Amino acid sequence: MTDDKTVYLRPPLNGTGIGDYTLHDFAAKWMMQQDDIAEVRKYAAVNELLKAAEDDRPRVVMLGDSITEFWEFPAVPGVSLINRGIAGQNSSQMLLRFEDDVVALSPFAVVLLCGTNDLRAYVGTPASVSASALARISRNVRAMADIAKANGIRVLLCALPPVGSDSERVSRSSEGIRSVNFWLEKFALERGYPFVDFHTALADLNGFLPEKFGEDGVHPNKQGYGQMWPALKSVIATLLQNHS
Repeated sequence: MTDDKTVYLRPPLNGTGIGDYTLHDFAAKWMMQQDDIAEVRKYAAVNELLKAAEDDRPRVVMLGDSITEFWEFPAVPGVSLINRGIAGQNSSQMLLRFEDDVVALSPFAVVLLCGTNDLRAYVGTPASVSASALARISRNVRAMADIAKANGIRVLLCALPPVGSDSERVSRSSEGIRSVNFWLEKFALERGYPFVDFHTALADLNGFLPEKFGEDGVHPNKQGYGQMWPALKSVIATLLQNHS
């Protein structure tokens, strides 16, 4: 028996090259099948340990990107805070791993902080991607909220933090961030979800992230996280009281 590790590209029947697939379609299908684009494997092992752990404390899963992953949350008595941030992720990737990194852990609540990487412009100006990013974020957040509801998980929505004033460096539109935050707050009100306004907690008078709260213009530093934590802690405490 041989161990054949040859990779075969399989175009449609009777096709040549990539057949009747467009390059975009072929690349998308290849990525979905061959690559862990949602990065489900990142937390797979520790998730299995958590599912088997004997811990009666209610769990709160913090789902997000680098802003969440780099955040060293202080302990909250009586609560198991589970950080499931992955640097660089957009809301579509979070939706794809929502079942594995949230639902499978049986939390009583999930904190959603997502969207800044949807707003990052890889091609064109930051303003040019804002409308499509808002449409994508709203679809994905709504879908994650619906999955949470179906599984009896409470949802806490967070506003996106501001970015620095150097638009070329941060590659995100401040107007785009405000539009997303307006939608998030409106959606939270419609659904009756708690909403934590990290933008107001960090923004200067011009609506930008000051360097004292985040030197790179995107990620909060220790002082920035210190500004964000009290409001989040308060909402988690309220959720816990209602849970009890």
